[in-house]
Amino acid sequence: MLVLTRKAGQQILIGKGLIQMKVLKVDDDIISIGIKAPLHIDIDREEIYLKKLQQERAESSTKKVAL
Repeated sequence: MLVLTRKAGQQILIGKGLIQMKVLKVDDDIISIGIKAPLHIDIDREEIYLKKLQQERAESSTKKVAL
């Protein structure tokens, strides 16, 4: 894992600038991050991604049972 240190207002560029992450604000232990990326790239918080993954698995197993 690459670990970078950034201050408010500074950015991290990924994939030759295709994805831009900017530290917007730092308040104690809460950091606000802005992300710019192409529409075809999904960006989710971890808990949302895990829910989506769980739903996909449930739908997939339901389809297998139906066959």
